[in-house]
Amino acid sequence: MPYGKEAKEELVRLVKGRTLKVSICDTDRYGRLVGDVVCNGVFVQEHMLKKGLTWHYSAYDRRPELAETLTD
Repeated sequence: MPYGKEAKEELVRLVKGRTLKVSICDTDRYGRLVGDVVCNGVFVQEHMLKKGLTWHYSAYDRRPELAETLTD
């Protein structure tokens, strides 16, 4: 995955040693839990999207505010 190393480094920097709040919102077709992650008031998915280090999969997450993050 392009920028995989950079994405991992940013995620570790953001969450390592901190308490995370995970809010489960769905289960995918494989039975895996799907949720939102917040760390010290930072919505982790949005942070990573804004940094360009991850993609938003609209097939699995239909929230327009996350899809629009890429166009801001």
